[in-house]
Amino acid sequence: MSDPNQPTVPAGWYPDGQGGQRWWDGTQWTEHTQPPAAGPAADATVIAPRPPQQFGQPQQFGQPQQFGQPQQFGQPQQFGQPQQFGQPQQLGWTPPPSRGGGGKKLGLVLGGVAAAFVVLLLVVVVLVKAVGGGGPEGVATDYLEARADGDHEEYCELSSEDERQSLIDAADASDCGGFADAQAKDEEDATKQYEEEYGLSLDDIRADFDYEYEVKDVEEDGDEASVEVRQTAEFTGDQEFVDDVLDGDRTDERTLTVKLVKEDGDWKVADADSD
Repeated sequence: MSDPNQPTVPAGWYPDGQGGQRWWDGTQWTEHTQPPAAGPAADATVIAPRPPQQFGQPQQFGQPQQFGQPQQFGQPQQFGQPQQFGQPQQLGWTPPPSRGGGGKKLGLVLGGVAAAFVVLLLVVVVLVKAVGGGGPEGVATDYLEARADGDHEEYCELSSEDERQSLIDAADASDCGGFADAQAKDEEDATKQYEEEYGLSLDDIRADFDYEYEVKDVEEDGDEASVEVRQTAEFTGDQEFVDDVLDGDRTDERTLTVKLVKEDGDWKVADADSD
């Protein structure tokens, strides 16, 4: 499952979380490895890894879609989808490929390569223009909000049985609580890197990104549903290095399609992707 808040990470050598580097071919991790480079990799200066999505996308150590392959490294998360272990979650959702030059640049900033399966969300404010509750639209917005807030245990619990198990397996955990603990550890490691490279805490950077979600359409068919959500992300800060990466593009808009299934009478998120 691809993460709607994560940008496509370009091919290159990235940290494998074990002191070395592994080759990412643009879609998945390969078997090629090498010792750590003498100096920081060029991509390491960009605020962005996963793939996220995150745990879970065979994306990542263990092919969870996120932690997952060999353990499988995950596919780097992208801007917009929330993280998931597995996609070298950068800072943010294991997110789908961004559309357009501006969106891609913003996605790279929102999801930097801090570790092979790190998935952090550069989000401080999430305005959800939708009615909450147990219906598919309420569950979809609760799920997106949890991912944006970094509430890993909550969005794990809101995932379908198959997706939930892939997240847990990718984190080598036994339940959603263990998955959340593993994510918190990865975020702690990524935070140290940001402070060393930019002189700013991760919270400082997060404070300058705002997300807004608006439910546009809901379709139900028995035990399946699809919710179309319009996501707007805006950079409101003045950090020069972020402006350089964004190249002046401070706003990104995309449409997320959240697919849900009904399990034991409750709606659960089976997938979230961007159009």
